[in-house]
Amino acid sequence: MKSRIFLFGIVLSLSVFVLLSCSEKKDAAASAAPTQGNVAETPFVVRVGVDSHAFSFQFRVAEQTGIFDKHNVDAELFTFSYGIDTINAAILGETDSAEAMDFAAASRFSESNKLRILATITTANPDGSHLYTRNDAIKTPSDLKGKRIGVQKATANEFLWARLFEKYNLKKEEVNHIYLGSNAELLAAYQSNEIDAFWVGADLEKAVNEIPSSRDIGNVSLAGYLQRGFLLLDADLIARNPAGVERFLKALDEATTFIKEKPEETARIAYEDLKLPVDAALKSIEAQNYELRLTQEDLDQITSVAEWSYANGLFRNKYNIKDYIDPVPLRNVLPDRVTVQ
Repeated sequence: MKSRIFLFGIVLSLSVFVLLSCSEKKDAAASAAPTQGNVAETPFVVRVGVDSHAFSFQFRVAEQTGIFDKHNVDAELFTFSYGIDTINAAILGETDSAEAMDFAAASRFSESNKLRILATITTANPDGSHLYTRNDAIKTPSDLKGKRIGVQKATANEFLWARLFEKYNLKKEEVNHIYLGSNAELLAAYQSNEIDAFWVGADLEKAVNEIPSSRDIGNVSLAGYLQRGFLLLDADLIARNPAGVERFLKALDEATTFIKEKPEETARIAYEDLKLPVDAALKSIEAQNYELRLTQEDLDQITSVAEWSYANGLFRNKYNIKDYIDPVPLRNVLPDRVTVQ
């Protein structure tokens, strides 16, 4: 509906469009007005599942600045707690698109899953997440034995813990896992001393440092694993409208450039959409490397995650990850950023 209204405004007249574009958001849309060629195209309608953190910023920027409109993409955003939730929604047919970190994405592939990886859209920086504790007995990860940790089940956070345990010769059953459903729950549990340690992202770091006796043990380099985030789309939608999918990717690439060039404005959008404090949003942006690409290294990483998880009992399904990757749309749009064999 948003794109149809936009097109009607163009047809009506440029002067009316300017008058209707008095708000800051509509000014941004006006600056991103579609070309004559795009006007003749049918809007690409897509239901997009996004998480409630920095992983979703590319989609929110594309919506709020009019970039989706510019590329004639009629995108409706549905917000969930984590990336894994966006995948579950897409599998159930509630959305068409999902975004998830490697472990979450790899955990859901099966014969019945029609989602296909189109691109890597972000890579975490090592300093984007730190291991915090307020228990004086915990000096290094080895001291987590017998302690209570906050875990976001079925997310990349759970995989991060598993890799940390492997590196420090800990067995999963030796550590008391407290499964919690959101960052807010993790913070509350930490504040009330219900957990001894958890991984803290940039958006929570300020609040955690204000808690007495809270200490930073180290960043994710402790586990030797850096998350990569992927964009997934329903295979049937890709087959029905390949040109629309390409416009969708172009819009996200433009939004990625916007984030890099205008982090303060991106943080303001995050505040408007998520009520995330601007300073926390800026830290979250610094914690991510936003880029649309699909490289062999990306494929090797998610393959490694899937194989390790299967070998260690985290996954039940064994499959070939290549069956769930479609590099064609991105290769058509950004050929220099696709090196998947």
